[in-house]
Formats: sequence, C-alpha cells, structure tokens
Amino acid sequence: MHKKWRKHLPFLEKNVGRMTQEEMARELKVDLTELKLFLHRYRIFPETEDRNLAQEIIALKFIYPEYFTPTRTFFNVTGIGQRRWWQLYRGDKKMTESEYKAITEHLEISLQEAFEIRQLILFEK
Repeated sequence: MHKKWRKHLPFLEKNVGRMTQEEMARELKVDLTELKLFLHRYRIFPETEDRNLAQEIIALKFIYPEYFTPTRTFFNVTGIGQRRWWQLYRGDKKMTESEYKAITEHLEISLQEAFEIRQLILFEK
C-alpha cells in the first residue's frame, strides 16, 4: 500500500459508511477518482446489515478473502459479469439461485458446505 493512503486508512475505515465519497475526498484533499479506485482496489466497502452470500462463499473457500481475484474465466464460467460480481460482493444486490449455484460449482464447494452457508443464522448478534 502506498504511503499516501496508509496514513488515510484509519479515517477511511471509520467513515466509509458514514460520509459520501465526495465528502471524504474533500476532507482528505485527494482526487475523487483516486479515492474511488483506492476503495475498490482494497475492497473497503460500507458494512451492510444484510447477509452477503458472495463474501461468505469466498471466505469459506479462501482463508483471506482478499486472496480471491476473479478472472475472465471465472466470469465466463459462472455467467456473471464484472459489474454484477462487484455489486454482489459489495452487497449492493442480492444473489440469485442460479448465480449461487454457478459460483459454488465453479469454486468446487461441496453441497453440504453450500447448504450450510444458505442456512439462517438466528442467534447471532
């Protein structure tokens, strides 16, 4: 990570869901496009209240989810486009059954593990 962003990281992690990107760019005195690219590259997204199946699937398969970088093959095999994948990963949109099935098959997640991910978590939080 570049020194320029390392010093801003605590501020960004604290305010990513509270302030708009324009406000954060103004506060940090950086270009808005640079800020957007940094947030996207380092996968710093506002936390959502809803469950995010895309992140849960990736966390199940990889010890550290940031190790997963989708490739053109991933997009072709699953039938999910780049834009749609990042909408799912950020939690902006809900995953459909066919997308869920395609991702679990491509990542070779067993039926048992896939079923456990889909279960409701009632007593958490």
